[in-house]
Amino acid sequence: MTDYANMPLAKARQDYLANTTTAMPIGGLIAWSVLAIGLFLIPDRLPYWAPFVAAAIPVPIALLIDKLRGTIHTWKQGNDNPIAQLFMRSIWVVTLLTPLLIIAVQQSGDADLLVLGMGILAGVVWVPHGWGADDPAGLHHFVLRAALCYAAYLFAPEPVRGALIAAAVALSYMHAIWAMKKPASAR
Repeated sequence: MTDYANMPLAKARQDYLANTTTAMPIGGLIAWSVLAIGLFLIPDRLPYWAPFVAAAIPVPIALLIDKLRGTIHTWKQGNDNPIAQLFMRSIWVVTLLTPLLIIAVQQSGDADLLVLGMGILAGVVWVPHGWGADDPAGLHHFVLRAALCYAAYLFAPEPVRGALIAAAVALSYMHAIWAMKKPASAR
């Protein structure tokens, strides 16, 4: 067992990065792309809970990708790292803020707010990930994601607004795949 209490922050960050996976942004790209396509093709028949699934399913998709790659062991290492714990707590922050989003959507009657809100809220976890990995790509991903989502919400025509918001999230994942530090760079 690693003694994180006596480990320098730089070493804890290196350990965190070494035990992360590049499959997470791939899972996010898949999930939000599917949502964008669904919102474009069948916007009125897509269930209201689809944006929640798009926000939550990147982790199971990433697990499947890493299982297929034979790198599933990285998910089991480093969970006691305080940086990994901070990342996991940020997921709880998103979860606790989600009811406010639901209330806003109910009050406004604007279903596109659900896609906008989940697109931005789910991106919050990239901030502690980037800090933990000592990688500015995490914060850049979140800022790009929020800016693109807001732009799509403000400027896209009504019939395709939700689809373009989801596409904006998918686009930001493409940036993350390209820009983020890879676990191999920590070894």
